[in-house]
Amino acid sequence: MCKLGDIIIIKEFKDEFGEIVSKHSFVVINDEESYIEGFRYDFVSNMMCSFHSEEHKNKKLKYKENLLIDTKQIRGQKINNHQGYIKANQLYYFDKSVINYKVIAHIDSELLDDLVQLILVLYDNDKLRIVTTNLKEEVCN
Repeated sequence: MCKLGDIIIIKEFKDEFGEIVSKHSFVVINDEESYIEGFRYDFVSNMMCSFHSEEHKNKKLKYKENLLIDTKQIRGQKINNHQGYIKANQLYYFDKSVINYKVIAHIDSELLDDLVQLILVLYDNDKLRIVTTNLKEEVCN
């Protein structure tokens, strides 16, 4: 069971192009079951990424849609013990019956608030990408 603000690791998922990606971290931003585009989902999340170098960090943080995350903002298991970022412009919708995941940590409330505010700004500027490649169609009777 994952909840708002949890950091989870998904063993295998499909990226926005339908390509299979293994073992990646996400931050849960919505844990309520609903439907989108005819698909049922259990939660919505944003992908987390690591910086490979100081140059990579500077490059990625130039983009408004990337939010800095520091290990001090994480409660629970530390992820690689260094800074990373959240891709706030990509909303991944998941169906728990399709994926294998594990809750490993939780972000603090200040970072969660910053993330939600950034998502709202991106929404207002039509900069959000909805990723539904990890959902299965419901059978209607």
